[in-house]
Amino acid sequence: MSIKRSSYVMSAASFFEPGVPLYVNRAYESFDMDEHSHEFVEITYVSEGAGVHYIAGEAVPVEHGTLFFIPVGQSHVFRPKTPKKDRPLIVYNCLLPASFMSELRDGFPYAAEILDCFTDESLSWFSVKDSTGEYHAMFRELYQEFAAKPPAYMVVLASLVMRILTGLYRHKQQIIAPAGDRPQWLSVDEAIAYIDRNYSSELKLGELAAQARLSERQFSRLFRRHTGMSLIEYVQSIRMDAACRLLTAGHGSVEEIAGIVGYADLKFFYRLFKKKTGVTPRQYRDAMLNK
Repeated sequence: MSIKRSSYVMSAASFFEPGVPLYVNRAYESFDMDEHSHEFVEITYVSEGAGVHYIAGEAVPVEHGTLFFIPVGQSHVFRPKTPKKDRPLIVYNCLLPASFMSELRDGFPYAAEILDCFTDESLSWFSVKDSTGEYHAMFRELYQEFAAKPPAYMVVLASLVMRILTGLYRHKQQIIAPAGDRPQWLSVDEAIAYIDRNYSSELKLGELAAQARLSERQFSRLFRRHTGMSLIEYVQSIRMDAACRLLTAGHGSVEEIAGIVGYADLKFFYRLFKKKTGVTPRQYRDAMLNK
């Protein structure tokens, strides 16, 4: 597909209002936008759909969960996979002027190394796949805070931007780490993310440890350090959290909900639920629905 190239540069003055040193939007990408660069850093998250991101002479396929860091001056443009209006390509854009990056450096002294990384003029674009949905949640909150501007919203925006940049920084560190020198904390964090997505499945210590390339003893020790719980305690905890959400929503019987969160033994589910919450599932549902 041919891309109409231009020397168009998006200026900072077009986006940033006095006293609001960043800009967040949710945009429907189309075939009308020309390739362009900008005077600010852009962090873009593909929220819905699929397509191609033309950037620095490359054509990069994108889909839900693809996240890009785009430095100042980098030429790029998105194109949806199809012009059909019922299959749009929707992205969240977070625009950050260089001045705001400096303000963050002053406000977060422990983040100097992170912010120096992202203001380095030699840094090129890169992308990350959001496998857990963590970034998606942060971008939704970014957009909501920026749009509504409730009291102290800039505090929330600044903290969310720092969380996103910290995640991207860790990703960069993983890439440059020597082969075979994978940090143990990362392996355990990935295992936790896997458990969070698959909590209703049968989860075995040996399989999770092998996936993390750790012995069962190492994995168990590091897992407890990261979560404050054993593997069994952690799985039970997130299953109970899920059960509480489903009970509050009011959909499905207690028996159905027990199966959805991973328990075939209904008596055990009842006993565990009461241990965790102090009430039975039905008592919990009644209390939540009658608030």
